[in-house]
This record gives sequence, structure tokens and C-alpha cells, in this order.
Amino acid sequence: MNSKVKIIISGKNPDYFVKRYIFNKIIFYNYKLINHNSVSMVILYDDYLKLIKIKSIYKINIDKLYGMKKYEYIFRKYYVFIISLIISIIFLFIISNVIFEIDIVHNDKNIRKLVSENLNDYGIKKYRIIPSFNKRKKIINNIINKNKETIEWMEMERKGSKIIVKITERRKNKKEEDNGPRHIIAKKSGVITKIEATSGVILKKKNDYVSKGDIIISGDVIKDETVKGQVKAKGLVYAEVWYKVNVTYPLKYKEVVYLDDVKNNLVFSFINKNISLRKGYENFSNERKFVLIKNKIFPISVNIEKQRKVKIINKKYKKEDAILLATKLAESNLKNKLDKTSYIVSKKTLNLNLYNSKIEVDVFFKVNENITDYKKVDTLIINEE
Repeated sequence: MNSKVKIIISGKNPDYFVKRYIFNKIIFYNYKLINHNSVSMVILYDDYLKLIKIKSIYKINIDKLYGMKKYEYIFRKYYVFIISLIISIIFLFIISNVIFEIDIVHNDKNIRKLVSENLNDYGIKKYRIIPSFNKRKKIINNIINKNKETIEWMEMERKGSKIIVKITERRKNKKEEDNGPRHIIAKKSGVITKIEATSGVILKKKNDYVSKGDIIISGDVIKDETVKGQVKAKGLVYAEVWYKVNVTYPLKYKEVVYLDDVKNNLVFSFINKNISLRKGYENFSNERKFVLIKNKIFPISVNIEKQRKVKIINKKYKKEDAILLATKLAESNLKNKLDKTSYIVSKKTLNLNLYNSKIEVDVFFKVNENITDYKKVDTLIINEE
């Protein structure tokens, strides 16, 4: 739709000019006699351009602009100020919201490479915008689900312009060999809760503490303190093991509610960050924007777009509620690491750090877990004491 403009026609007997050039040729609104030498009216901007080309003794001046022409005029008038403002906003935005460093914490370089490639797929790389807490949670879950055979648990923490990624690799149980004697050993340290054995010699009992690698069901058959034979130990061992999970949780919640009021708004865009001249309005559709400035090399543009008035609901969690939600998040993260036969026995909140915008909690868990692992027997000790 063409923009409108309010004009003032000045000169001797302006009614003559109006009757000669405007009546039956140009649609006009809000005609008003200001004094005997001036009249005002609202016409289309294209019609205004036609009028000013007519040679006459009358002066035609713009009194007010409407629609997109108004924004164009504002932009041209305050061009230097707007560009300076944009540069300042861009600088502050880059300093506070762009990733300058990504630290992937894991000893295995192959795991680090795998996670780095997955993060790149989701746009988490240097000089990109830091995603929100909720978006980081979704990305973590997607990466874990995509790499179930490799990754057990993952956490992504923001510290200023740095992203710290912590990973726990999924440790697979060694596949049982069809042939050959073996021991059943402890995969993790813990207190034994149950032993199920169908072959081999049980060396431990319920409530015994075992360290990682201890033999629980032996494949050595001992008689008279001498190894007389060796078998394939078969069975399952369950134990109470311990985990400490560190999580952070935001203390503030934000929700955007769209209202009925719709207006055109001047918007400055940089990368995927938008700054609106009219505050309290946001884009609500994919309607085509009227572009004033766009640079293909430098990711900046100035647009006019239709926006809807919004109501921002900000909620701040109490300390107790934040601890509860953080504990639930820690429990969910731990459950993603456990197999179907394992379950959480108890949990307890340990260290607690409270910051302005988030809470950091260490949660201690007791878990009943299958700790069965296997180890080949030493065949050289047969017939030895």
C-alpha cells in the first residue's frame, strides 16, 4: 500500500489551485482551510510527487508523513545517530552473547572430535550466538539420543563468552565370549546387594565392599589349595554404587504473550538479533519485510515489519523451588546413563552455589546397579598352589 502525506498548499487563493489540479484527478482526505492563503489535505505520496512537478506560483510543503515513508524520513534524518547506535549495540551484543571459546572436557580425542562435530551441526561454534539454557538442553538430549552407543551423559555450561562441555563416555559391558574360562569381576566400586551365580566359585557375599576389578565369581576350581581346573564363570552381580552430579538451573523464567495490537515497526537486525525502535512489539508471522538497508557481506539490515504487541511474563524461582528443579534435572541426567536394571535408591543435595541468575547444585545419588564385568583367567596357574 502506498504511503500517505499531509501537505500544505500556500499562495494567493489556494482554492483555485486545488480546483484546477486536484478535483477529479487526485483523491484527497481531511481538506482544511488554514487561512485565506493556505489549505491542508492528505493525499497519496505518489500524487504528491506529481503535484510538485507542476509549475505554478503555489508552494507545496510536507507537513506530516504516514506509513513507511515516515520511517524512511526518520531514518534519513537521524542516519548518523542510528548507525552509531547500531555499532554500539553490535559491539555490546558481541561481547556478551557470542561464543569465543568452546572447551570440551574429555580425555579421548575421538570423543572430543565427535562432540565437536555434533555441536557444529547445531550451530554451536566460535563466533556464533550462545543459545539459551532451554535450547542447550534440547541440543544435549538430541546429541545423546543420536550417539547412544558412545555418550552416556553430557552437560553444556556457559561462563561468559565460553561454553564448557562435559561428557561421560558410555562404557559397554564386554561381550561374553562363547568359549574359554573367565572370572566375573566388579565393573565399579560399591557394596554388593545381590549375587546370582550359575557357574564358578563365589568369593564375595552380600554387603561386602568391592573395588573396581575385584574378582567376585572366580573361574578357578581350587582343591587342596591348588588350581585343578578352570571354568567359565556365569552370573550377575548387583551393588550399591555412588554418583555425584553437578547441575545448574536458571532462577528466572520468561514467557512472551502476544496481544491483539498490531503496528509497523522499524527493526535493526544483526546476525539473528533484532532491535526494534518501537518497544513492546515483536514479530509474530513470516510476513515479508520492507527492507530499507541490507548488506550481504556484513550481516546487518534495517527493515520495517508488522509486529504484535507483547506482554512479557517474568517469573523468579525461590531458592527452594530452584533446588527442587535442579535436583530433578540431575536425576533425569543420571537416569539417561543407567541401564534398565539399575535404579536410584536415594539422593541428597550437597554443595550449593547461588548466583544472580542461576543456582549450581551437587547432588549425591545411591544407585543399585549391575556391576558385572569379565576377565580372562590365567591359564598358567593350573596345578599351582
